[in-house]
Amino acid sequence: MSSAVLDQARAAAAAAKKRGAGDVRVSVYRTRGSRTEWRDGKLDRLRQSTRMGLSVTLYVDGRYSSNATNDLRPAAVDSFLDECIAGTRVLAQDPHRHLPDPARYAGRFTGDLQILDEASAQAVTAADRQRTAQAIERAARSGPGADRIISVTTSCSDRLGESAMVTSNGMEGTRRVTSFSIFAETSIRGEEGRKPEGWRYATSCHRAKLPSLDSIGQEATRRAMANLGAKPEPSGEYPCIIENVVTSRLLRGLFRPLYGNAIQQKRSFLADKLGQAIASPLLTITDDPLLPGGLGSGTYDGEGMATVARKVIHQGVLRSFFIDTYYGSKLGKEPTTGSTSNLVFSPGDKDLTQLLAAMSRGILITGFSGGNSNPATGDFSVGVRGQWIEDGKPVRPISGMNLAGNHLTFWNQLRELGSDPYAYSTIRCPSLRFDAVQFSGK
Repeated sequence: MSSAVLDQARAAAAAAKKRGAGDVRVSVYRTRGSRTEWRDGKLDRLRQSTRMGLSVTLYVDGRYSSNATNDLRPAAVDSFLDECIAGTRVLAQDPHRHLPDPARYAGRFTGDLQILDEASAQAVTAADRQRTAQAIERAARSGPGADRIISVTTSCSDRLGESAMVTSNGMEGTRRVTSFSIFAETSIRGEEGRKPEGWRYATSCHRAKLPSLDSIGQEATRRAMANLGAKPEPSGEYPCIIENVVTSRLLRGLFRPLYGNAIQQKRSFLADKLGQAIASPLLTITDDPLLPGGLGSGTYDGEGMATVARKVIHQGVLRSFFIDTYYGSKLGKEPTTGSTSNLVFSPGDKDLTQLLAAMSRGILITGFSGGNSNPATGDFSVGVRGQWIEDGKPVRPISGMNLAGNHLTFWNQLRELGSDPYAYSTIRCPSLRFDAVQFSGK
């Protein structure tokens, strides 16, 4: 099927050039996905879809536009291109809009990224998905706290996608990928009418690499029970550990200022920090688009440039920004890439239990809620929930508290990384232990 989407992309690019586009980039995609949702012993929702689309980036007489359609019939594509090119001609000129240097397409990785499990995607049936969702619910209701359960929602989904990209200055590429996901959410009867919830999910390119169904269901209920009776602790500065599965929430505030648009628009507190220490020397993060089996892996980026692994932060020092061709031109900088792929952390040698023992007393953060992070200043404040820790052990649940600070000081408080990077996300971050940071509570 990849040859079919590639042919469509080639045809659309040629048609755009014929109609007067100076340069063009075309992407075509097709995805087939299925999802079964199960709630309290009954089939709740069944979704099956096939989606297709075409996006075209046009450069016409120094003008630029980006357009998309879901109608891939040849006559419809021709009409779409006529309208898009006519519309582009009336826009203002922008000298910074152009395709990447063709040299950036060269050297693309040609090995197996291990992101396709087509046999499993073709073999899994609606009955398989339903049995999976049922099994996860049974697991959620099988452990301690089952008598408190109000509701259990589970799901099982899979997707097979393929895409092709063609540019008028020499780039052609295709990508085929699968993903498989399982999920559970449990709500229980709490105190004073509250309904604590817990959840667990996992996604992988390969069905066989998903964790056990029992672990997903049981963990959702365990996390709900762990939130039973949660209350805020007094405001103060406390050491903390952020659990691996939720670290991405706080990391987004650190990474947003690394993008070209934030830098060019002077909304980045990291704009002048390249080559400087911005975090603890323990922190090393690599953006690795060639990670085998990575959910964000690919041999070319959104502009068609060949992907390479690059250090973003190395031993606490900022090494790279995420700058596409447009913002590279505006900033007078060499483009890197326009977005993250797989963020891989250099882990430590202790599991979560050992990290808790090392902290002895403080807060284990197991969830975030709400909050904000200012990309221009680095200030952030976010709601947290989790466990109060004494002598390395959870003693009572906490909620209704805020973690606040500035990213430049917060990440310098990092004291240890765990040995447990979360494998079912594009952010392969382990649990993180910090020295005392500011919490507000009761």
